[in-house]
Amino acid sequence: MYEYSAVVTDTKHWDAKELLLFVSGRSGQENSLSELKDDFAFGYVPTNTYQANSAYFQISQMAYNLSLSLQHEMGLMKKHSTNPKRTRFYQGWKWKTFRFLILNRAGRIGWNQGTKVLYLTFNKATKQLYDRIGNALNNATLKKAA
Repeated sequence: MYEYSAVVTDTKHWDAKELLLFVSGRSGQENSLSELKDDFAFGYVPTNTYQANSAYFQISQMAYNLSLSLQHEMGLMKKHSTNPKRTRFYQGWKWKTFRFLILNRAGRIGWNQGTKVLYLTFNKATKQLYDRIGNALNNATLKKAA
């Protein structure tokens, strides 16, 4: 079985192998754009004014970056092995998965000895995930913003 690729470029500054690795590595960027469009409404133009759309897209991009940062702090990112094709050093969860497993949980707020407590249905896998996140957040050092 053979696999063929063709790349057309207007520059001669690339070595053929470097160019092929760069083009092959673009999938990480395409995945980021896809997730921005699907989960952070980046593919939607809300108004007819440049300033409002610019602000909207910047807020959307910041939300995406914040979601990745949150996953780093929660210890949910997995480090990739180094490879010239890779454009990302870490692999995170898709935002749909994150929302489903972390944010969209049914529960109720109750009182336990005078303290508010969030009660969730017991699930061993969920408890292990929340314990892992809790440990990562407890061990995280807070960074002071400039």
